[in-house]
Amino acid sequence: MILYRIFHAVGRLFFPLLLDIRITGSENIPRSGPVLLVSNHTSYTDPVVLGVACPRPVHYLGKRELFEHGRIFTWLIRTLGCVPIRRDRHASSAIRRAEELLGAGEVVGLFPEGGIETRGDLKAGVALIAMRSGAPVVPVYLSGTRGMYEPDAWLLRSRRVRVEVGKPLHARDIGARSNRAEFAVRLMETLRAHIVRK
Repeated sequence: MILYRIFHAVGRLFFPLLLDIRITGSENIPRSGPVLLVSNHTSYTDPVVLGVACPRPVHYLGKRELFEHGRIFTWLIRTLGCVPIRRDRHASSAIRRAEELLGAGEVVGLFPEGGIETRGDLKAGVALIAMRSGAPVVPVYLSGTRGMYEPDAWLLRSRRVRVEVGKPLHARDIGARSNRAEFAVRLMETLRAHIVRK
């Protein structure tokens, strides 16, 4: 992912020049092995900001329709780690793809709210992926990204963007490792406390 690393380096260099951006807790992201990076979702630019904040390449699961907006855009989102999935099929296809990436020791970025319009309603798929893969779950809270895609959002460093990375969550920390239903409930409650803020 040479091009990804180039984009990442450019973003790390220029974002602080264009925005009032502050990243805290990035040391909480394991430097090797599988990681589920779970964040709130308020803007189409969230994957870019999350990718810049993470020291490792991040793979996102994106609806296949995103890859039908021209060759340049398709090339760009693939370069930035987006993997197409079919949302018209059973959700198990997305879960399997996430498990494949995690099994290869990669970082998978997920937005369990499902979309930027559905705030606070977390989808339980992240808990299933965490249980089946055994990967640590790292919660991230983004603020200030809403509307970043508007042209005037990048002027005069007037926009404050904050990326708060929480400590990894493991099954052993939450308990109930043998009881998947209880584990899922407790994990979602813990994530909600980290990434959903009114």
